[in-house]
Amino acid sequence: MQYFAGLFDAEGYVTLGKDGHFTVGTELTNEEIPNLLQETFGGKIYVRQRDKRKKTWTWIIATNKTLCLRFIDNIETYSIIKKTQLLILREYLLEGRDSRRQVRSDISHKLSDLKQPLQLTKEDINVPTERIPDKDFLRWLAGFFDGDGNFCIYEYQGKKSIIFDSWISVFNTFPEAICVVKRCINGSISKYKGAKFPIWKWVCCQKDSAFVCGSLYPFLRIKKQQCSLVSRFLEIKETKIREQSYSFDQINEIRDIIKQIKHFNSL
Repeated sequence: MQYFAGLFDAEGYVTLGKDGHFTVGTELTNEEIPNLLQETFGGKIYVRQRDKRKKTWTWIIATNKTLCLRFIDNIETYSIIKKTQLLILREYLLEGRDSRRQVRSDISHKLSDLKQPLQLTKEDINVPTERIPDKDFLRWLAGFFDGDGNFCIYEYQGKKSIIFDSWISVFNTFPEAICVVKRCINGSISKYKGAKFPIWKWVCCQKDSAFVCGSLYPFLRIKKQQCSLVSRFLEIKETKIREQSYSFDQINEIRDIIKQIKHFNSL
C-alpha cells in the first residue's frame, strides 16, 4: 500500500463536482499499474490515444462510495501529498445524504484549494537530511519515483577525457514532497519554471546513488530496468575510480546502457 500511496501522491487526483460526482484516479503511460490498481481496488480503466502523444491508461473509481472508501482507507496512512484531500473526501462520503448536499460546495472548494502548491523558496525547503529511511518510506518513494522520478546517465567531453555521470532525481510541483525526500536522503534542490506552477527537483548526491538504486529496486515496477542499468553503471564507475580510467569495453558498455535507458524512458 505504501507503493500505491507514493504513486498516487505523484500522479493521482481527487475530485468532487458540484453535482456530487466524485472520483479518485490516475493516468499513466504504463499499462501494468492501472491494471494492478483495478485488481486491488476495483474501478475502471480507460485507454486514450491522443495525436502525437503516448497512449495512456486511466484508472478511476467514479461515484462508488464503497470502493472509494476502501481505496482511501488503504492508502491514506502512507500518503503525504494527497493525504489531506483523501481524508476530506472520506469525511464527506461518511456524511448522510442531506449533510453531503449542504457541505458539497465548501468541500469542493477545499479540494480545489489543496491542488494549489505552496509558494515556497529554495531556502524554505532546504531542510537537513536527518532521518534514516525505513522500508515504509522506501516503498512510498518507489511509487513516487515510478510516477515522477528519473534515472539518467549522460556523457560529455572533459578537458582530457570522456566523462560519464549519473543523475537520479525526482520532481513535483508540491515542494513538501521534495522536503520529505530530502529529509531522508541527501541531495540538492532546484526550482524551475513550470507551465502553471514552479517545478521542484531533488537530485541525489553522488555518494548515495548506489544506496538509492539498491533500496528502490525491489519495490519499483515501471522504472525497475532504468534503476538496474544505473546500478550497473555505478559498478563500472567504481572500477574506473580504482583503475583511473575506463577500458574500451567499459566505454562501449556504458554507451549501450545509455541507449537502453533512453529506450525505456521513451516507452
